[in-house]
Amino acid sequence: MTFTRLFTVAVLVVILLAGCSTASKLRSTFGTKYRYHDALVSPNSGSRLSYQDESIRILFRIDQGAIRFKLQNRSDQPMNILWDSVSVGVKGQYHTARSIRTLYLDNPRDLAVPTILPNGYVIDLAIPSGNVYFDGTAWQERDLLPTTDRHSDSIRRRILKNQGARIALFMPIKSGSEVRDYFFEFEVTSVNPIEWDRYRRPRRPMPPPTAPVRMKQENGDHLVTAIVIAGLVGVSALLLTQKKSAPSE
Repeated sequence: MTFTRLFTVAVLVVILLAGCSTASKLRSTFGTKYRYHDALVSPNSGSRLSYQDESIRILFRIDQGAIRFKLQNRSDQPMNILWDSVSVGVKGQYHTARSIRTLYLDNPRDLAVPTILPNGYVIDLAIPSGNVYFDGTAWQERDLLPTTDRHSDSIRRRILKNQGARIALFMPIKSGSEVRDYFFEFEVTSVNPIEWDRYRRPRRPMPPPTAPVRMKQENGDHLVTAIVIAGLVGVSALLLTQKKSAPSE
């Protein structure tokens, strides 16, 4: 066996052992990991997480903390999501929502949202506002429904009983001069334990390493908004070049 092959094998072994070590650490800390499977039950019922009418086409993916979606404008008018009125419901309790642009802001209603032109689309997410917070050291995100049992039989039973639980998204959309209220409801169809080495963190924008950004709310203060966005982009670019930490809850 050549040196190159020996080196390649050695690297693969190290990667495999590192993955096993991370999975074992997560298992010992958080217990068993669970994955929820969902179906859209309103406005239409079916296994596919999608909906369309004459104005929109929307595809959903629900991960452990957020309702992710791709929204396409099928109308002939510019379209906006009215984020001030968007809410996420979890087992009947409703919360104001954060989007990708407001995920790490002090006030999630401060930042302007994009206009979706005819045949255009946006990729975004909706997450309960209180589920994203800065704990003084790092940004944390709570699950929509619990996904780890922390070695507790009672928590495990509560997690498994979430089969049949409902998650909802209320999303008003303005198209031209008309506002249409969309209500999407999802049902948990199954809850299954998974191995930690199969777990992948949900995709999120890179968080800043500081406390929430506080933005002025003066009319026409576009300069402050531009500075904040530029700062977030710069920090994200810097952090992307650094080594990522192991997944955590």
